[in-house]
This record gives sequence, structure tokens and C-alpha cells, in this order.
Amino acid sequence: MTTFALDTATPDPALALVGPDGLLAEAWLGRTPGGGRRVLESAHHLLAMAGTPVDAVDEVVVGVGPGGFTGIRIGIATALGLGQALGIPVHGASTLEALALGAAVARRSSDELVAPVIDARRRQVFAAVYAVEGEGYLHEVVAPAAWDPDDLARALEGHAPVVMAGDGADLVPLCAGCRRAAPGALDRVRAADLVARVRAGGPLPVAPQYLRLPDAEENRLRREREAAAT
Repeated sequence: MTTFALDTATPDPALALVGPDGLLAEAWLGRTPGGGRRVLESAHHLLAMAGTPVDAVDEVVVGVGPGGFTGIRIGIATALGLGQALGIPVHGASTLEALALGAAVARRSSDELVAPVIDARRRQVFAAVYAVEGEGYLHEVVAPAAWDPDDLARALEGHAPVVMAGDGADLVPLCAGCRRAAPGALDRVRAADLVARVRAGGPLPVAPQYLRLPDAEENRLRREREAAAT
């Protein structure tokens, strides 16, 4: 089984090609404007780098969020388009779960939990807490949600020891028993970890996990509340 995977929910869009025996190639598009829109072009480069023809891909796995609304939509649309064009299945996987798997190497002990944290803007973060139970396997301790950073810190204290990772980890105050993984590579989603989750029995429907209303909807509701108050 050869799987093409992509995640465009964060500012570092990630691609990977995973074969039956493991990773064949991976890439990140970097924090450049419109990075998510260059996915198809980058996918062709990735396949060429791995020496894999496109018709050798058996399935597509896409990160369904949470993350940026536009990025999530681009990723899902790209994955579904590829699936339809190639006549192959498309599976969803949680962006937070993939981030948790990648950050698991930062644990100091097997009982330390992992909290992946994504900057959600609007003074919020997307986060969850997981126990890592083996390669690709996670146990959800705190469900994914949009959090105020101070509220998340209080919640994490009740589940310590916890290690945080992700581009939103620095926004969360450190609590007793909590620490931040060394910033850098562990803050990026690895598309290969999306595949690990699916192969470990964690596929999701190919539908966005926004966790909160889009900006446009929030603004519409605010205008309606203001109009009703006048």
C-alpha cells in the first residue's frame, strides 16, 4: 500500500509518501504566502523524488484540522480531487493527533502525556491531550477544543506530567508538572504521522474539524447581536 498524505491546516503545509515498509519521501512547503495552494505542484515533485508514478498511489490521507479554515479547505479539496482522478480512497486524520505522534519523542517517561497545541489566532489555541500507547496509537485524555491559553494551562495541570509541542505551545503559561518541548521540528506536523494514525485504526471522515465558527460567521453573528441591541 502506497499512501500520499498531506496536511495544510497549519502554516507549514506538509506532504509525505509512505510505502508498505515506511517513509519514501516527505516535504514541507514552509511559511510562505499561498503555501497551501502549491500542494499539487509540490506533490508532483515529491513523487518524482521518490521515483513513484502517480498511478502507483493506492490511497490519499489528508489532515482535517483543526487549524486555518482556508488551509483545511485547500487540503481536503486537493485530496478529494486526487482521489477522484485516480479512483482511490481518501481518508481523514486529525492534525492534532499527527502533531502528538511527532512530539512523542520528547517525552521523558512513558507516563508523560503529550499536548499538541496549534495557534488558533483570536487569542486562542487548538489543543488536546493524549497518552501515547505505541507506534501510531494514541489514547485521548482531553478532547480537541479551542482554548483560552490560561484555561488550557489549568486543565493541563490536572493531567501532569505533560509535554507541550506545536506552534501555539509558547502561548500557554507553564503549569506545575507541564513543560514545553524544545522548539523546532517537533512543532511541525509530519504528514507521515497522519498515515500512521490511519494505519493504527484512527481514520476519520474527510470533513473539516474547525472546532469553532469561521471568522466570517463570527462577524455575522456579532453584527446581528449589535443590530438587535439597538
